[in-house]
Amino acid sequence: MEEIRKYISVNSSSEFEIIAPHIQNVERDNLVPLIGHDLYQRLITFCNEEVHDLTDESLQKTNQLLAFVQSAVVHIAYWIGFDVINALITDSGFKRTESNTVKSLFKYQEHNLKHYLRTSGFNGLDTVLQFLELNLVDFKEFEDAPAFSLMKTSFIPTTYVFNDIYFINNSRLTFLRMKQHLQLLEETEILPILGPDTYAYLKAELSKSAPDSKVYRILSYIRKALVLLASAMLMEESGADLTDNGLYFTAVSAVHVNDTEHKPSSPEQISFLADRNRNLGNSYLALLRSYLYAYPRDWPYAPRLVGNVFQRNNTDKKTFWA
Repeated sequence: MEEIRKYISVNSSSEFEIIAPHIQNVERDNLVPLIGHDLYQRLITFCNEEVHDLTDESLQKTNQLLAFVQSAVVHIAYWIGFDVINALITDSGFKRTESNTVKSLFKYQEHNLKHYLRTSGFNGLDTVLQFLELNLVDFKEFEDAPAFSLMKTSFIPTTYVFNDIYFINNSRLTFLRMKQHLQLLEETEILPILGPDTYAYLKAELSKSAPDSKVYRILSYIRKALVLLASAMLMEESGADLTDNGLYFTAVSAVHVNDTEHKPSSPEQISFLADRNRNLGNSYLALLRSYLYAYPRDWPYAPRLVGNVFQRNNTDKKTFWA
């Protein structure tokens, strides 16, 4: 339990056997798919055996990675095991333990604690990814992990890239909810504009350690369009702060002016913000088309529409070629 106490202040009487099954589940379901089996086994070996063939710098980085991993795993383990740990399981069913000196948490405290554990744990996994990406030389095993391949070829590879364009408080949970929308938009909006050959070329370049400089010039339009359109889709389906639980805003209590409360945004607010982001996203799609048209030598295989001038129909709110 001493290792767990580095990351969560658990009681000295707590037993490791209570949390151990949940740690195993997190490692199996979340950690191994993220960092790959080979790197996972390396960390297990590092924990259980004395390693003598590491340089001081390599040893320091491995210890640092292990600390990031342990923190993420422990927080998620307590989150997924929260209800089980708080229950007494007997042959006659499930019961809640009580005593005269120790009382159960209030519901709002349970909610806040579970939110803290969940958010800290999943954001910790993003920290692991960022650390590995910055230290690939020391952790070559990560290059064989499926998550690494997806990161390298994705237009929006990490939470931090998304957050740089649209604020989501660096929440990995929000980013994970957005992944399906990002993939859908790539296939329905970006691919038709780029064409299959240009799309494949960009993906291939992104997988390289040093992509062609022209890739970064066009990537800005693609990323901003994807992020804004995906955020609009999530706003409409879940709910003004965009969180993994939906679209929420913070308001001052009408009864106690010093209190704040979180509640879903109104339909009008959701519609306004979603429409705003969608319009901005579509504007970047138009800029992407203009960029491809302006540099035909760089992008010879991008689809070309007949005409050479963008026209705006303000009556019907449409942009077209003329």
